[in-house]
Amino acid sequence: MNKGATFESYVHFVYDAILNLRGEKIQVSRNTVFRINERESYEIDIYYEFVHAGVRHRVAVECKNWRKPVDQGQVLLFHQKIKNIGDEVVGVFVSRAGYQSGALEVAKRHGILTLTAEELPSLGQIVGSKIHAAFIPEEHCVGEPFWYIAALSQVGVPDGNFYAFPDDFPVKIPLFISREQAEAYRRCLKDGQHYKVYGMAQYKLRGFLVGALLRNMPIGLVFDYPEPGGAIRLHATDAASINRDFLLEPIVQPAPSGPMDRLKTVIKDLVPARRRRQGLSD
Repeated sequence: MNKGATFESYVHFVYDAILNLRGEKIQVSRNTVFRINERESYEIDIYYEFVHAGVRHRVAVECKNWRKPVDQGQVLLFHQKIKNIGDEVVGVFVSRAGYQSGALEVAKRHGILTLTAEELPSLGQIVGSKIHAAFIPEEHCVGEPFWYIAALSQVGVPDGNFYAFPDDFPVKIPLFISREQAEAYRRCLKDGQHYKVYGMAQYKLRGFLVGALLRNMPIGLVFDYPEPGGAIRLHATDAASINRDFLLEPIVQPAPSGPMDRLKTVIKDLVPARRRRQGLSD
């Protein structure tokens, strides 16, 4: 597979996973060909559409895995392509190497959203509320099946970070099977008042795994209450295993980069005094 196809596969993976966080079943296709007439057709790298409140939304994505920034000529070609497909099609350009200033000006003039590879995991400009649904803790959520500990801001609302172990710890984030067990562990933390327990519904687990899979994140599953003093027993696993075993509709990943060495030991350690905050952007 060439580098361009690999980059396109990565972009498709992120769009497909984020857009379907709540199981919406939005079809995100690759290399879609639109035939205008017998002699005129256009191919779009990534395309999706959905209907919301009776309005049809259509989005076309152009991917460039070039070593040099995209110039205005490429943006104009993409603009012409989507206009020939339909005036209502929204254009998104994704470039690994960024854009020349002229390209950004042309994109702004024609309403084309420009993104770099580094901006992809959030996709906040594209799916706004879906990102909130996936990553921001919500009071009403019940663990399906996991519960987790989230950090609070100075005003007492979630700040977007998970409770996480130090960098040198074999696993990053603990996921609890029971809300009561998570609460018991939170109360053992020296600064436990700055954290709160939330349920991880399936769509939130899916959103969490989008970032965790891309980073091959090691995760600790907690099946019991903490011991006096705060020690907990963890079963070390990884994002791929949780995706396979606990997500009702597992995320289909792009071509794997190689098997991750499974952590096989059951880890027991005093962790309340050794913690840090972990965000999905880390």
